[in-house]
Amino acid sequence: MELNKSTGLTLKDYQKIFKGIPNDKNKIFESNAEVFYNVDKKYNVNGLFIASIAIHESAWGKSNIAKNKKNLFGYRAYDSDPYNSASTFNTYAEGIDLIARVLTKYYLNPKGTEIYNGETAVGTYYNGSTVTAVNKKYASDSGWANKVYSYMEYLYKKI
Repeated sequence: MELNKSTGLTLKDYQKIFKGIPNDKNKIFESNAEVFYNVDKKYNVNGLFIASIAIHESAWGKSNIAKNKKNLFGYRAYDSDPYNSASTFNTYAEGIDLIARVLTKYYLNPKGTEIYNGETAVGTYYNGSTVTAVNKKYASDSGWANKVYSYMEYLYKKI
């Protein structure tokens, strides 16, 4: 599945997918369904992939970094001191939007590809537009792609 394309899902689809998920105890994902839909459309990126990374990295929004810093992705959380080095966002939407832009610009598209707002992809970490390809440079855990993909499957089955 190529991730550098919109899912083609509607806002209603996104709202249905994220409604009433038992693991979403704080309703972080349910309340941000529209944000995932918007990045899907705005950046031409699979919004369910973005959500699946957030689910995996934040344990459904339960990690301290997610709760205290509104950072669902562990963005800039370095192994030497993850909590203190992690970025803090004012809203979950702010972090979701940033990660969607970073993935679109650096990971999911080859250098020179037209992306959003008249910009072109830098492609620094581009190895292809699949979960496995992103795993090569995005995460040190070799099993990351399988974990993220399993969340994608779970979300798609909720349609």
